[in-house]
Formats: sequence, C-alpha cells, structure tokens
Amino acid sequence: MPNQDQTYEEANKVAKTNFKNFSDSLPSVLSQKEAKIAKRLTKANMPVLKKLNRLYALMDDLSAHVEKFTPCAKGCNHCCTYPVKVSEIEIQNIENSSGIKRKPIILKQERSKFTPCPFLKDGACSIYDTRPFVCRRHVTMTETNEWCKPENAFEYSFPLLSFTEINKSYDLIRVESGRPSLLEIRDVF
Repeated sequence: MPNQDQTYEEANKVAKTNFKNFSDSLPSVLSQKEAKIAKRLTKANMPVLKKLNRLYALMDDLSAHVEKFTPCAKGCNHCCTYPVKVSEIEIQNIENSSGIKRKPIILKQERSKFTPCPFLKDGACSIYDTRPFVCRRHVTMTETNEWCKPENAFEYSFPLLSFTEINKSYDLIRVESGRPSLLEIRDVF
C-alpha cells in the first residue's frame, strides 16, 4: 500500500472529490470547445495530421486547468512504464517532430508490463510536446502519485480524466488517417 496513513478508500474519495472539483471549475469556454471538437474536426478541410495537432492543443488547454487537481508533474514518470498504444498518425507526428524514425520492422514483443517508454530520458518525456493521445489523457486525480507506482498501478482503480468528444475526435482522426489500428510504442520505436 502506498501510504500507511491513507487507505485505498480514502485515496479514491480524494480522487473523486478532485475530479468533481475539476469538473465544477472547468471554464465554460473549455467545456464548449470540448463539446464541439469532434464536429469541428469532422467538418474541417485540413490534413489529418493538422487535425491531430488541433486535438492535442485542446487537450493541452485542459491539462493546464487540471494541474491544480493532480499530483502529475515533470519528474513523475511512473506512467511512462505502462503500456502505450499509438496510431499510425501519431507515429508520423512523432517522426516528423522528433526526427526519430520507427523501426524498419515492427515486431510485437513480450515484455514486462512496466517496461520504460523508449522516449523516457533522464526521468522525463523527450517527446512531451508530441506525446501520444493516451499519455495526454492519463491523469490521476489522487492526492499523491504513490498510487501510480508499478506495484500499485494495476491493483487499484481510480477515476481518470476522460472527455467524450475528445475520445470521439481521436477515433475519427484514426479512421480518417486510413490506418486506425493501434500499436505498442515500444514495438514501433
């Protein structure tokens, strides 16, 4: 257990309270942008990569607001050892932005559930500005990051940040890209 003084039930209660406080304090302009993002991206006449970056920009705006309700911060990287599924369009985005190319042959490999991401360098994400969708939306609302450590990560369940229209937008972008399947980032890079 992460903290001798805090039980799972207490930590979950804090997470639910933080989630509610975040939801209640979300600026209406951000809420309205999220409510319209899927429709706007569907109608937009622009390259699919640009749509992905528009979606990421909205997610970054939301992340800036959620910061006061989460222990997630630079240097906290427990989640950087969790499995990460990426789409083809995200792989292209990472390649274009970082200059790092995918492996010539992608082979699914057996690995520990807690294998560090290939982009985790010196305790931080080396592609933070182009990090995948799943990384952007993975935000814990617990009081501390102790519950995110590998020994606890899949033992306990807490509310996670999720937005219906953002999720829908991501799925639409993947389909529009022509290659909606997801690959494990460690198999690709």
